[in-house]
Amino acid sequence: MHGTAEDFDFWNPGCQGPFAEWLWKRLGRHSSLGWAAEIEREAEASNTPAVELFFSLLDEYRAERSQPKG
Repeated sequence: MHGTAEDFDFWNPGCQGPFAEWLWKRLGRHSSLGWAAEIEREAEASNTPAVELFFSLLDEYRAERSQPKG
């Protein structure tokens, strides 16, 4: 249960994780605050609920990851 190596899209020891890297590319900037803070900023700027924007971005992220690379 503890100490098992497992991929997790939102955080990995030593880095923010694949979702954050994808989000930085998507937004065209990097942030030391983390993906959640950046989503909150984007949500406020677009007058969208942060949770709604998070799930929209998550759907987009998952859709891109499920596409065959080539």
